Amino acid sequence: MNILEIDYTTRHEFSDPVSDHYFLLRCVPVSRDGQTVVARKLTITPETSLVTSKDIFGNVAYQGRINSPHTEFNFHSTASVIVDRKNGCRELCHPFYKFNTPLTKCSALMKGFLFSVFEGSIIEEAVYGKNLKNTDFHLAAEFLMQAVHSKIEYVTGSTTVKTSAEEAFSLSKGVCQDYSHIFCSLCREAGIPARYVAGTSKGEGSTHAWAEYFVPDEEYVGNDGASMEGRWFGIDCTRNRKVDDSYVSLACGRDYLDCKVDGGIFRGMANQKMTVFVKTNEKEFRKNQDGTEKRKPLFNSENLEEQIKMLKLNNQQQQM
Repeated sequence: MNILEIDYTTRHEFSDPVSDHYFLLRCVPVSRDGQTVVARKLTITPETSLVTSKDIFGNVAYQGRINSPHTEFNFHSTASVIVDRKNGCRELCHPFYKFNTPLTKCSALMKGFLFSVFEGSIIEEAVYGKNLKNTDFHLAAEFLMQAVHSKIEYVTGSTTVKTSAEEAFSLSKGVCQDYSHIFCSLCREAGIPARYVAGTSKGEGSTHAWAEYFVPDEEYVGNDGASMEGRWFGIDCTRNRKVDDSYVSLACGRDYLDCKVDGGIFRGMANQKMTVFVKTNEKEFRKNQDGTEKRKPLFNSENLEEQIKMLKLNNQQQQM
C-alpha cells in the first residue's frame, strides 16, 4: 500500500492566437478498486468553466471551451491517492475488452509470434484453442510480457499516437503506447480480455502507459455474451515488470484513443508546442524539531493504516 502525490503540468504554446478552443482532459485520477483518490485539484488557464462527465470505461473527463483568442493553454492537476493493488482491481469486464480495435489489430505475423511464445509450454494447446482456464491467465500474461519486452526496442520518436500494434510490431520499435497495444492485441488473440491504461508511475518525467489483463471468477469462464466479474492485473511490458503500488491510473479503455489524457481542437493557423512534466512521489510527513507535524495533513503518521481503511470506507459509501 502506498500514498502517492501527483503533480502534473502541461503547457501548450501557440505561435499565433487561436480561438474557439474545445478541449477534453482525463488528467486527474479517479477512485476505483485498487486506488482511492483522497484529494484532487485541476487548474486551467485561461480560466473557463468545466463540465465533468464519466464515460463507459469509468474514466472522468473534463470538457471546456475557450472562445477568446489566446496563445497559451495550460493545465495543472494535483492529487493524493491511496494505492493498494496486492489483490488486483476488482471490476467488471465488458465484452468489448475481448476484441481488438483498429489500433490493436493482430496481424498474421503477430499470430505466428503468439504461438511461438507458448510453443512447448504447458498451456500451448489451450492458447491454440483459446481455451485457457482462469488459473492459466497469470502464466500466459507473464510469458507475453517478457516476449513483448524482448521483441520491441524502446526508441523515442520511432512511432506516433496513430501507430497501430501491427505497425509497431513490424518495426520492432516503439514507446510505452506501442508495448501496451501489442500486449493487448496478443492477449485478446489468446482469449484473454485486456485493456490499455494511461497513468503515471513513481518518479519524474511524463505520463506512462501499460496494460491490464482480466482474470474472471471461476463461474464466469466461457461466458462470452455478458460482462464478467473478476479482477484486473497490470503488466508494464516497457519495463518488463508487473504493475504495483507505485502506479496511478488516469484512464483506461480498449486502446489509446479511449483514454487520451489531453485532446482538443481550435480555430486558427498556428504551430503548437507542448511541454509535459509529471512528478509522482510517496507522501512525506513533515515534522517540526519537536517531532510534531508542521501542518495538519490528510493523514498523520500514527495509526496510518487504520486512517486509510476508514477513508476508503467513507469513499465507497459516497459512491453508493
